[in-house]
Amino acid sequence: MRVISKVLTVFIVVFSVLISSLAQAANCSNAPDLLEDILKRGKIRIGWINSKPFQFRNEKGQLEGAFVNAGNMLGEELLKVEVEWVEAKWDTFIAGLQAGKYDIVISNVARRPNRTVSAWFTKPVVIGLQTFLVRKDRGITQLSDIDQPGNTVVVRLGSAAHITYTENDPDFFRNVNIRSLAPPAMPEQEVASGRAIAMGAGSSETHQIARANPDWAEVVVLPETPRSVGAGFVLPQCQHNLLHYMNTFVDTIIESKFMTRQAKIYPDLVLDSIVAPTQLIGDLPK
Repeated sequence: MRVISKVLTVFIVVFSVLISSLAQAANCSNAPDLLEDILKRGKIRIGWINSKPFQFRNEKGQLEGAFVNAGNMLGEELLKVEVEWVEAKWDTFIAGLQAGKYDIVISNVARRPNRTVSAWFTKPVVIGLQTFLVRKDRGITQLSDIDQPGNTVVVRLGSAAHITYTENDPDFFRNVNIRSLAPPAMPEQEVASGRAIAMGAGSSETHQIARANPDWAEVVVLPETPRSVGAGFVLPQCQHNLLHYMNTFVDTIIESKFMTRQAKIYPDLVLDSIVAPTQLIGDLPK
């Protein structure tokens, strides 16, 4: 009986997965072709999330950044359509995508399994590092300096660091309190004031803050820290044609050394930690 029960259980699981897959395929077969819609309307609506130097508003209130330049190139030079930028938030950008507020999201969004349940990602555009912003006077050199009872590590709500330390690797810290902050709160101010021992964030963000505050801030990369975070562009599910187009666009960015050129415009791009993730077919070995 036990064998029959186990076989029956396996059959039910397989059957459920099959039904779910067929339902997903059916849903996708009814989805409109978003790429075709973009070309017909002559406009692409691009969601962006504030994160200097990738996408941000400058002192004049103008939108700029490495990925803003990429999005403008995508729309104006390649698709030959008007580009409309729509501001989004780290904790709600997928909801905005699902609601049709924008067609795609072009920002430094970490490719995480939990996010792919609700949206599709391109291949990685860049791969970076998770790091910690700390005060120089704390003398932090190892994980145990941070991971102590009573300490607080701050992260931006919905960011890659937030997901890393609360969902993907919740046991990375065993003693500290992880506190997530939503805009307009600034996690770095918590570190500067001493209310937090460290801020977890990607390398470009922490280096940018440290360069702007050399009197107190420094960046620490620990051996135990998650070493890579692949960032991709985001689009709605079931958009096969648009995904293929966007992946080809990512290949173009990598092949043309686009990020290297952007680093000359935006020194906060740390090329040692923000790199193209793959070789293209035809690339010669170094």
